[in-house]
Amino acid sequence: MSVRTANISVSGMSCASCASSIEDAVTKRPGVDAADVNFATGGATVEYDPAKGSLAQIYEAVEAAGYEPERATATVGIAGMSCASCATSTTEAIEAVPGVLGADVNVATDEATVIVNPNDASMAAVYDAVEAAGYEPDRPEANTDTTGPAADRERAVERELRTKRRWVIVGGLLTAPFLLVMAEMLLGASLFLPAWVDWVEFGLATALIGTLGRHFLAGAYTAASNGRANMDTLVAVGTTTGYLYSAAVLASIVTGGLYFEAVAFVLWFIYVGEYLEVRSKARASDALRELLELQAEEATVVEWETDTAKAGTQTPAPGDEQVVPVEAVTVGDVLKVRPGGRIPTDGTVVGGQSGVDESMVTGESVPVDKTPGDEVLGGTINEGGVLYVEATSVGEDTAIRQIVQRVKEAQSRQPDVQRLVDRVSAYFVPAV
Repeated sequence: MSVRTANISVSGMSCASCASSIEDAVTKRPGVDAADVNFATGGATVEYDPAKGSLAQIYEAVEAAGYEPERATATVGIAGMSCASCATSTTEAIEAVPGVLGADVNVATDEATVIVNPNDASMAAVYDAVEAAGYEPDRPEANTDTTGPAADRERAVERELRTKRRWVIVGGLLTAPFLLVMAEMLLGASLFLPAWVDWVEFGLATALIGTLGRHFLAGAYTAASNGRANMDTLVAVGTTTGYLYSAAVLASIVTGGLYFEAVAFVLWFIYVGEYLEVRSKARASDALRELLELQAEEATVVEWETDTAKAGTQTPAPGDEQVVPVEAVTVGDVLKVRPGGRIPTDGTVVGGQSGVDESMVTGESVPVDKTPGDEVLGGTINEGGVLYVEATSVGEDTAIRQIVQRVKEAQSRQPDVQRLVDRVSAYFVPAV
């Protein structure tokens, strides 16, 4: 593997001695060939061999020296993953991209959290790496009314849900006739089905292998291309073996029983399970989106006399009003909230008195009385009189945004027992 050059922005340096300390710390790391740190520009240029050392280790060295290297975090939606092995393959592919410090891929949310060096990393290269691993990244779409990573992921989930719903219906129609075969098996010997039904079973099983089975065969091929075996491998090997053996029995090449019905039900039931999993993800995404939609879209900013705001009088004398997008509100702005309106951001009441419906956060339906000095949360509803609120948290720092972020982090974080299961499955699947 060729030598890479990392251009890292470092904060906290104040003299040439600081730069020398970083150079000494970095050059001691495995794989580092050279390091040049300039305190005047706040930059470090490091040449290293990724086969011997990682960019993450270089960052650790800078931090250990007492300085802060610049990093950025991006979230990438990924479709096509079905198990822990898929996540492992995707993680390895992303972390091999120049400029990537690390990646945390979670199958449950179909997302990858990627930490990068913003000076060197290319998100296009990350998307290409995911595709090379056999999966579908949600690339940002241009010229759409609703843009952004979250919207892209929602569209991808909706497409996947529609596709799986369609194949669940098709698979169900192809699998239903096998119920007659199962009924015959339960009743004993061949009681009412003619011999040519075996050929009908063969045709239906062939159609299922070509439709639902194709999904698992593709997943098994992707896993094999990455040198791994996953749940798709088990399904593909099991159903294909059963299908080929039954076809050989039907053609009188070997003797034995037919297992076309087993192939059909295994494929359909597992595919239904995947459909239900995608649907649950879609519902979780809908719940978070609906929570974010509780935020106000606009805010009324008023001019406020500093002394009046500090005094916290309940008979304020605000100045001119201006309606602005909630994104334009900054900490310290005083906002006017009329009866029935949503409070735009987290803040402190500096004027007025009213009851506020905080049920969206606390679940308590009874309005809570608010007077000057009390804190209020963005997204809650002013039920009574006019309130004047000084913004204390805006944007991503508001309580509702923090709740959504914590939920997403909880979804993406794997518990220890899940990590143990992943390690066991990595050996279990090939063994089976």
